[in-house]
Amino acid sequence: MGLQKTAISLFISLVFSVSGSMAFAQQLISEPAGGMDENELEASEIMLPASNSVIPSILDIPSVNKYYTSWDTLCVRRYSENIPVTSDSIALPLFNDYSTGFVMPVEGTFLSPFGYRGRRVHAGVDIKLEQGVPVSVAFDGVVRMARRYSGYGNCVVVRHYNGLETLYGHLSKIKVKVNQQVSAGDIIGLGGHTGRATCNHLHFETRFQGKAFNPKQLINFDAYSLLADTFTVTKSTYGLSRDYLPSIAANDDLVRDKGTVDSKSDSKIKSGKSSKSKKYHTIKSGDTLSALSRKYGTSVKQICSINGIKPTKTLQLGTKIRVK
Repeated sequence: MGLQKTAISLFISLVFSVSGSMAFAQQLISEPAGGMDENELEASEIMLPASNSVIPSILDIPSVNKYYTSWDTLCVRRYSENIPVTSDSIALPLFNDYSTGFVMPVEGTFLSPFGYRGRRVHAGVDIKLEQGVPVSVAFDGVVRMARRYSGYGNCVVVRHYNGLETLYGHLSKIKVKVNQQVSAGDIIGLGGHTGRATCNHLHFETRFQGKAFNPKQLINFDAYSLLADTFTVTKSTYGLSRDYLPSIAANDDLVRDKGTVDSKSDSKIKSGKSSKSKKYHTIKSGDTLSALSRKYGTSVKQICSINGIKPTKTLQLGTKIRVK
């Protein structure tokens, strides 16, 4: 009788185990394929020689050049062999004299998280969009790569003035060129499903010194805003479990205690303002700076100041501009 009970118990456990695995497998099947497996990517690029391309002079600034020594226009994560030595904890102010804004690349349904997808490592997140929808760059920066790249399809990689890099995959069209300067909100491509993709979606990655980390550590995908004005990179940043999130509850206090935020970011924290208070407007036919200033209760001078533009700038249809 004891053996019979044991057998029944094992059978029930197996049924629940199999059903759970089937449910998870079904969840994976329902998610769009995206990008390349991170291990595949590393293995394919690590044996290649370092790029001889010259880093653009605009990126020769302390907030960037202390973290990078190469500029590769052909590969996603290939860098020179001598990656700069960094401390165990690195505070990256997301807003400085060169990087003044953030814009959500596309506002759509969240489809798939970062991390292990079965045995593969999904190095970014997937966001639903329609074919041909404009995709915006998240921060100010310079385009490092813009080409068709294996499972990513049409892909753009941008290095930002805050030390981060972002990747935009499966684009139907690329709208920028290598070494082109871009501002947060500029259109870098159009949505699609090129490469390893089963539906129209944006595969979006955030990286630091070539290593991918969960964009949810940086961005609130419900509010389409940044979680903080400073992002602190530690060894715990790079976990690869599904939808991995380290404990970052004390991040704001750490930033204030160490005084690592620049003057602009510090003033935002003290005044209680954050990226969540920022507002953006997508340019439509007939929009002018004067009309926008009246609509949002601000001034042309203020709009020009926060976007780094002149009052005479031509507003291009479909681009996003910060109004507050």
